[in-house]
Amino acid sequence: MSFAGFFPPADVFGSSYFDGSAVWDVDIFTAINRCLEKGYKNSDIVVDVVLTSAANLKNVTAEDYKSIGMLFRYLEISSFYNAMDGLLRARFAYPDVKWRYVVSPSSSIPSAFVPMDMNQG
Repeated sequence: MSFAGFFPPADVFGSSYFDGSAVWDVDIFTAINRCLEKGYKNSDIVVDVVLTSAANLKNVTAEDYKSIGMLFRYLEISSFYNAMDGLLRARFAYPDVKWRYVVSPSSSIPSAFVPMDMNQG
């Protein structure tokens, strides 16, 4: 991980990364294309998807949101639509692939100042 603005991007697997992020939330295309490169037919490929964003956007009352609150709401909405867009485009592009499960969290995934600290205490 390289925190943008403090450290240069980390060069990993021929790409540059910062802040532990990625361009696509869901990269189903690469997984399916790797299977096709190995000689599998579309009908032989089974896809399960694990999302990090909820399957539905929660309703909020935004009338009291200030700049930071609006930013976080925008990021939440953007993440949701990016994940759904990647999933729907892949399903459209590969109709013969077997789409088995799409799993998403039922509530927000806990986070903390310390990376990967999943304690809710």
